[in-house]
Amino acid sequence: MADTGADRTLTARGALDSHAARLSSIAGPVTAEVLPLQRHYDLRLNPAGPASADVEAVLGIPLPAVLSWSRTPGGQTVVWLGPDEWLVIDPAGSPDLEAQLRAAAGVDGAVVEQSGQRISLVISGDARGLLAKGAGLDLGPSAFPVGAAQQSHLAQAVVVFLSREQGYDARVELLVRTSFARYVADWVLDAASDPLAYPASF
Repeated sequence: MADTGADRTLTARGALDSHAARLSSIAGPVTAEVLPLQRHYDLRLNPAGPASADVEAVLGIPLPAVLSWSRTPGGQTVVWLGPDEWLVIDPAGSPDLEAQLRAAAGVDGAVVEQSGQRISLVISGDARGLLAKGAGLDLGPSAFPVGAAQQSHLAQAVVVFLSREQGYDARVELLVRTSFARYVADWVLDAASDPLAYPASF
């Protein structure tokens, strides 16, 4: 039979699709949520160079400073990763953003799509108490205020921690390499299974 090509649509699947139901069923001091797949762009740029202002004009905000993240008017998250490197997260998948960033960065910068490299897992509630079991960071409000971004280990995986909200209803977004996503998800499920191990968060 001839191949008509009538339906060749592929549905994107995330590395944690198989874990999403179990993570969302966690009850108690914390909850966990796998965010939908998002567009990720790695931006390399000299922040003191002439292209910096053009990139900031595209984003609508100044590039975030050391160990921080910022939200753009268009809803993207821009995360500082290094002295000349940022991660641009675009939940809406804006069709023109990549081209605009490339044009703004010019020959002095680089923009690489990395949408398959990381996945986001959000821990809410006593996120500090849960994550303290596997992270050496101080995730308290004074050391890790809203807008902070830290890159460190969670158990044996390197994770980028974003402080989305603080207080008793904290929200910490974990940017996890896809190859470690299931490992981190299993770690979260195991850590959340023992409420007696939660330290006092505040």
